[in-house]
Amino acid sequence: MPGPARLPGSASYTSLPRTALSLWRLALVVGTFGAALVLAGVGALLLPRLFTAVPAWPGWTGAGAVVAWGVWRWWQLRAVWEITGYNLTQDEVLVRSGLFFRYQYALPFARIQTIEVASGPLQRRFGLATVTVATGAYQSVDVKDIEAGEAERIRDLLTLLATERQVAL
Repeated sequence: MPGPARLPGSASYTSLPRTALSLWRLALVVGTFGAALVLAGVGALLLPRLFTAVPAWPGWTGAGAVVAWGVWRWWQLRAVWEITGYNLTQDEVLVRSGLFFRYQYALPFARIQTIEVASGPLQRRFGLATVTVATGAYQSVDVKDIEAGEAERIRDLLTLLATERQVAL
């Protein structure tokens, strides 16, 4: 049985690891819980006690809305994770992302000037890193939350390819 139909020369993207989705969801839960706690604590518990004319229901409603948004975003993150990816072709780096507004970036190897691999504390805990590829024209492409070993491999490969194909000024 033949595979999915593709345009000639169309790129197949490498997906982000499953741990990237776990990291995104952890950050979402912490942020949603913190925002709901602040809204409920300040808006529903503290303000009505300080000012008797202020009702408690706006604080509880705001906290409920934040939780509802968090639940909706939880499911949306899965779709974002499935769409986000990268590809190294023979001539360029391709990165795609976005759910409602789709973005696809193409950066030729000949224009690459710097390649940076960064990893924050949560990314290190999950074994992830971010690769930033930049040109001299203030243009950069980020491949966020890929496996740390893969990020190092991509940096080394892009350094080699960019050096080979560099355009003389």
